[in-house]
Amino acid sequence: MVFRNLFRSKSLATTSSVLISCLFLLVIGTMTTVSHLESRREYHDQFENLGKSFAVQMQANSDLVVTAYDRLKNNKGSDDSSFKIMQRQLEAMVQGSAIRNAYLFMPERSGGNELVTMQSSLELAGEGLTPGAVYKMESYFLTGYEQAMKDGAALTEPFVDTIGEWISYLAPIKDDSGKVIALFGVDFDNGEVEHKLLRMLLESIGMAALFLLGTIVIVAIMLRVALKPLRRLAELSRMAAQGDLTVSVPVTSGNEIGQAAESFNAMIVSLRDLAVQIHRNSAEVAASAVHLQESAGQTAEATQEIVDAIQQVASGADTQLQSSQECQRAMTEMTIGIQRIAESSTLVSELAAESAASASDGRSVMGKAVEQMRVIERELHESVEVISELKQLGDNIGEITSLITDISNQTNLLALNASIEAARAGEHGKGFAVVGQEIRKLAERSRVSSDQIQSMLEGIGQYTAKAAESLERSREDARTGSAAAGEAGEMFGSIVASTRRVSEQVQEISASSQQMSAGSEQIAASMLELETIATTSSQHSDRVAASSEEQLASMQAVAGAADQLRVLADGLQQAIDRFRV
Repeated sequence: MVFRNLFRSKSLATTSSVLISCLFLLVIGTMTTVSHLESRREYHDQFENLGKSFAVQMQANSDLVVTAYDRLKNNKGSDDSSFKIMQRQLEAMVQGSAIRNAYLFMPERSGGNELVTMQSSLELAGEGLTPGAVYKMESYFLTGYEQAMKDGAALTEPFVDTIGEWISYLAPIKDDSGKVIALFGVDFDNGEVEHKLLRMLLESIGMAALFLLGTIVIVAIMLRVALKPLRRLAELSRMAAQGDLTVSVPVTSGNEIGQAAESFNAMIVSLRDLAVQIHRNSAEVAASAVHLQESAGQTAEATQEIVDAIQQVASGADTQLQSSQECQRAMTEMTIGIQRIAESSTLVSELAAESAASASDGRSVMGKAVEQMRVIERELHESVEVISELKQLGDNIGEITSLITDISNQTNLLALNASIEAARAGEHGKGFAVVGQEIRKLAERSRVSSDQIQSMLEGIGQYTAKAAESLERSREDARTGSAAAGEAGEMFGSIVASTRRVSEQVQEISASSQQMSAGSEQIAASMLELETIATTSSQHSDRVAASSEEQLASMQAVAGAADQLRVLADGLQQAIDRFRV
């Protein structure tokens, strides 16, 4: 996304130059890398070929190797001439070549990763690697040893020690019977080779950079020359976009850019003709819109006057209809009210007669109730006296239980003294002690029972007192109720006389209400006919008013559309005026 936005803001020449440069850089980098790897592989092939040729020379002198092998195998020492001849051969290998060291080892391993030295070049001999010396193999050398013994030759991986970076070539030396009698090896100075490869790589990179820089400059110049007509086309396009339709692009070639220029010129001609035509049409539309707006305005004013007149007529019809409906409702309600008054008057008359009879019967019943309340009052008084006597008896029983408690306490004390005396009497007082204990138990049970009786008597006394209070209140309520019942009896007498007079007045009201009901029904029929006429008039007025309002709305819409059309025509005229043709 970042690169895409970056390229969008750059010119086509810059973008193309960058892309082509990146492509050249990728190709040159790939080629340089491949060349570097190929050079390293060629050096390694040279190492292997050179080591193989020296191994062939050493194999040709296998008789010396066999002699040295036998002497070291049999612990006869290394003072034989064969060791000196082998050392001169090994030293000759390291002179004037990439080989730094040459050596021979006994093929047998001891301790897993140790070899016995058979002979070495002078530099290694000076470092202690003399015939019979033990050499401890590192992991990289051990891997090469195993591969050489298996495949007949091996080139180790590059390794580094305190002196430099090396690659070793290893090959077994065999006798005439094919038995391996020694391991031949040479060390190549891989550090010097890598230094040469690095120098070659840097030279290649420098040459590639110069070539890439020259290529970029040439491509940039070619792109700028090729894209110059396109920049001119872009500049003229901006002028056309700003309204100048008189521009024209010179066509100088027949390639894609020239074809684009021809298409641009044809587009400008078409736009110029279109702008002229639109300019004429917009002027005609503006004039028509003004004329239509004026006509629509006059028609809308006339329609508005008609609508106002129709609305006044419809308003008067609605008012008349509402008045007729209100009168109709009032007369209907009046008729219903008069009928209800007549019905209620008849019902009230009947109820008044019934109330007079019921009041007379109630007066008799209240007399009996007064007498019964007096009997209840006397019985309640007697119940209060009985409850008082019960309370007194309960108090007497409580005194008796207190006496029993005192006696049980004294008996218990006597039984305790008897037990003490029986204990003093020893064996003769055991029977008396048993009797004393039983007496004490009975005394204790008597005390407990008397306490329970005392508790129950206290509860009975409390409830008896409450009952006496309740009966006393009931006797007072009965006395009050008896007095109220007497007063109610007298009121019933007054009610009977009043009810008879009300019944007579209600009968007169009922007759008058029936006459009023007949007159109101006639008035209601007349008002119903008047309401029907007013409703018809109002409906016709509403339809006429609705049609007039719809016509007015249509004319207003036409006037608005005409005004909008005029505004659009003016805007189109202004837009066309921006173009220079």
